[in-house]
Amino acid sequence: MSIQYILGLAGGGTKTVARLVNQRTSMQWQVNAGATSLSNDYSLALSSITDACEQLLAEAGCNAEQVSAVFGVAGAGDKSLVVKLQRDLPFNFAQLKVVSDAKTSLYGANAGQPVAVVALGTGSVGMRMDENRTEKMIGGWGFCIGDEGGGAKLGYLAVQKLLLEMDLNGVAKSTLSLYIASQIGYSRHSILQWLALAKPADFAKLAPHIFSLKDDCVVALEVLTAHVTMIEKLIKRTCGSSNLPLVLMGGLAEPSQALLSETYRNLIMPSKGNSLDGACLLAKQLCSPVITN
Repeated sequence: MSIQYILGLAGGGTKTVARLVNQRTSMQWQVNAGATSLSNDYSLALSSITDACEQLLAEAGCNAEQVSAVFGVAGAGDKSLVVKLQRDLPFNFAQLKVVSDAKTSLYGANAGQPVAVVALGTGSVGMRMDENRTEKMIGGWGFCIGDEGGGAKLGYLAVQKLLLEMDLNGVAKSTLSLYIASQIGYSRHSILQWLALAKPADFAKLAPHIFSLKDDCVVALEVLTAHVTMIEKLIKRTCGSSNLPLVLMGGLAEPSQALLSETYRNLIMPSKGNSLDGACLLAKQLCSPVITN
């Protein structure tokens, strides 16, 4: 069979989105699925990717053998997990490449042209591509040791504030901690139960509301100040000594950008696309010329 379709998939710690495009007719189909982080929850990642691909192939009425696919997923820096995923997937794609979500964000941000990208989702990562097409990733080490500036680590900082108030006062006091307690528990017992099961996505779910408290709660402002400092450090490391245009991407990009210092806000240009666009661009580059008859 000839390669008639391209499939791009962008997966992170909270959700997955995938798009299938018929290169001959330009028709396209797009679906959402669950979280895809190979390192945080491999079984869920495999299920999310499988569900998304099955839906797309069914909607388009095509076979995997007709498809060139690129998956940009969190945790793809662990090559053993990538090999395991390629082995476990129930599809025989004509072409398949699994790369990090940082790489697909990089190619989506400036339509495949040189750029520096800082992606702020459940986790965080920086990546740049220079004029020589040389790529470099910064950060992306995962929740346990990194992901500063991402939603999970922001939620983590807020939970720490609650625990500190519990130690000092026995109860939550600040507006931020009262909110966090309403989500994870008011007692030591209930909080410990939540912590025992919490994954990065659970911490990340706490993050969006924190921004709404910055003007009314000094503790929320403290947490967001630390969050912004982490982002600015990641931006600095990502750009290095280059003069590349900078793009901020991901679910926390917009609320976080507004809090950055003027120096960093002035570096940022609008994104030309997202991680899914980048995955589709790479899938198109990967495949051989389409045969239309």
